[in-house]
Amino acid sequence: MKRLAVVGIGRMGARHARNIAKGAIKGAKLIAVCDVDAQKLKDFADKYKVATYNNLDDMLAKESLDGAIIATPHYSHVKLAMACVDKGVNVLVEKPISVTTKEAGELIEALEQKPNVIGAMMFNQRTNRMYRKAKELIESGAIGKVQRVNFIVTDWYRTQFYYDMGGWRASWSGEGGGTLINQCVHQLDVLQWLVGMPKSVLSYCATKNRNITTENDVTAVFRYDGFDCVFTASTHEVPGTNRLEIAGDKGKIVVEKFKMTYFLNQKSEEEINNLSTRDYGNKQDKKSKKHKLSYGLSRIIYDGVYGQQARIISNFVKALESGNKDDLVAKAEEGLKGLELINAINQSSWIGKEVDLPLDKEQYAQLLAQKIEEEKSIY
Repeated sequence: MKRLAVVGIGRMGARHARNIAKGAIKGAKLIAVCDVDAQKLKDFADKYKVATYNNLDDMLAKESLDGAIIATPHYSHVKLAMACVDKGVNVLVEKPISVTTKEAGELIEALEQKPNVIGAMMFNQRTNRMYRKAKELIESGAIGKVQRVNFIVTDWYRTQFYYDMGGWRASWSGEGGGTLINQCVHQLDVLQWLVGMPKSVLSYCATKNRNITTENDVTAVFRYDGFDCVFTASTHEVPGTNRLEIAGDKGKIVVEKFKMTYFLNQKSEEEINNLSTRDYGNKQDKKSKKHKLSYGLSRIIYDGVYGQQARIISNFVKALESGNKDDLVAKAEEGLKGLELINAINQSSWIGKEVDLPLDKEQYAQLLAQKIEEEKSIY
């Protein structure tokens, strides 16, 4: 039985802690929770009878832990995770790994210095069987060479009430960004997981219909060798859309919220074009087979009860049991990739120019610091 602690028992952290305390995570036992909010600690301890701490160092000194889940506001992730790593405690970090790739790199370096310590990321969208099927189709060559990608993510609707719940939300100083770093970090991780990292990013970000200082409306173009990806996101659209299209020269993948459709062509587009004896192509050469895959009712029910994140916690526990980092759905260092896309989108929008990857870490950190100073003058 792996002994776990949860650091930060706010909205998501409390859910993680409850799931472990209730026995929903096989092979795990909740030993302690840590938070700066005394009332939250008292309420949780009264119900679940676990040790509580308002200081991480105290918890690490007094408890024998196999792993800790970091579920605090973004800026604190690296510092808290590094404290655990320093004590030899394995860590699972909530998304995003940090606010800047510069700071995130410090955690990755710390993990490299402790090869026996496991670091994992809370990228629960990677457990979605539709995205996993898409990855299989791409990597097997079933849809051929990727020619186009479109990702529309406008179903993360958030009201002004949501932003007013906590002063750190949707601020450069408290959260390090808005829609991108809070919600779309999931989709940006999935994107790079499926088709890799682009060569450059050109973007436009805006704030629409909300009293916040960060973006809640995004349009970005990711440039790859041989194709582009258009990424569109917002948290103010009703009804919203969640749709990923990946077109290859031998087929196409369409993933929506709970369903997936993919087409596998009998011939590649090049063959269809070369064989064509008419302006729209020969009908017999354009035939494709349509396949469907659903998210699954049982998975929807599970997510409703425990949250998709419970699958990542279970995976983390299994990796602790095996001692093999390769068993992880997402290693800590993979958190750098989606974060770099977020940083690049922000920077491109701020300077009004296309930016190349890898991104200049120092330059982004300086630009973010300027944004924080500008924000102070507003409030």
